[in-house]
Amino acid sequence: MADTSTQREVENWIRKYWLTLKFNQDFEQKKLTLVSGGRFEFDAVNKDDSIVINISTSSAKTSGGNLGSGKLQKIRADIYFLLLLPETVKRKLLVFTEPDMVNVCQNEKTKGRMPQNIEICLVDLPENIRTKLNGAKKIATKEMTSK
Repeated sequence: MADTSTQREVENWIRKYWLTLKFNQDFEQKKLTLVSGGRFEFDAVNKDDSIVINISTSSAKTSGGNLGSGKLQKIRADIYFLLLLPETVKRKLLVFTEPDMVNVCQNEKTKGRMPQNIEICLVDLPENIRTKLNGAKKIATKEMTSK
């Protein structure tokens, strides 16, 4: 199984630093109750639960250059859970580290295949974090393709 500790570290940096600067508020990973009655853990939630965010470090394409259907299904699942939030949530966001995934999602939104009320943001990672994330992705790709 792939080591996802670097991806979790990047998510934590986004939650603790980037989002705090962008919104001038603190965020934490948190389980919220959905309108359907279940609970789901979101990647970043502000103190009054009015801003809820899912974070993705995935690129849109596989190592072979194809559009990653599994990666897109994960984003669709994130969207689904954002849609199940109560009306008290004023802002719902998907935050990405990869420009190609932002482009795919923006295209889907333009085509009316993604809810208009879900905001899409691209994080500009510092070079040291970008390098570490890219290295972790290369290792994961090598593990997957060597089987």
